[in-house]
Amino acid sequence: MRLLALAFWVLLAGCAADPRPRQASAQECRPEIERLNAQHAAEVAELQRAARAATRREDALRRQVEALKSIERGILEREERVRIESRQ
Repeated sequence: MRLLALAFWVLLAGCAADPRPRQASAQECRPEIERLNAQHAAEVAELQRAARAATRREDALRRQVEALKSIERGILEREERVRIESRQ
């Protein structure tokens, strides 16, 4: 969304805002286009980094849940053994 807003701003304030009634050439807009490409690449890289971090966090939480389940199973099994032994 920010990239779209930035592109719109460049069109209004940059090449497209030329007071002369002609269309700007690609060469004249090259700096703005390069800046937009760099901005887009940075945003994509940031989104990918955030996605990887979220995946790592999810994996860590999943491992913690599995560890807690394992502990709970051990406790329940021990309680069951104690219950059975106390009956005999």
